[in-house]
Amino acid sequence: MNMKTPIEYLIVAMPFHADAATHEDLAREVNQRLSEGYELYGSPFLREEMMYQPMTRALSQPPAAA
Repeated sequence: MNMKTPIEYLIVAMPFHADAATHEDLAREVNQRLSEGYELYGSPFLREEMMYQPMTRALSQPPAAA
């Protein structure tokens, strides 16, 4: 049987402003999520005055019932 590990998908979002603080805020939030076990999923992107970084992590599975 082919069982795939379930994942959690998260997109970190920050309002985009032309100043460097936006990038620092996004980096700070992404680094926090990395410390929680998330991994980067693709590159950051911009859309409608927002910056986004997709992230994923494997979900913990409960032990199989005996």
